[in-house]
Amino acid sequence: MKPNPHNPYGFKVCYQEKGSSVYIRYFLTYTYKAAVSAMQGYIRYPPTERETGRQLNHPRWYIFPVTRKEVLRGIWRECPF
Repeated sequence: MKPNPHNPYGFKVCYQEKGSSVYIRYFLTYTYKAAVSAMQGYIRYPPTERETGRQLNHPRWYIFPVTRKEVLRGIWRECPF
């Protein structure tokens, strides 16, 4: 399912490792075009886990819209990476 490219709140680029049911947010942006560009870069050049530096186990990348509830909780006051 493709998210609405006109979401006024922004988009999150998340990954899910093989065998896991948890989505981990990796990048936060205001536009859908920037989210697609970031996701293509992560697919082409797979990053490592930020905290431990280990290789990700066959990550699958997803783009999710930021919800109004997340904005009210302060998602844009956090670091986007």
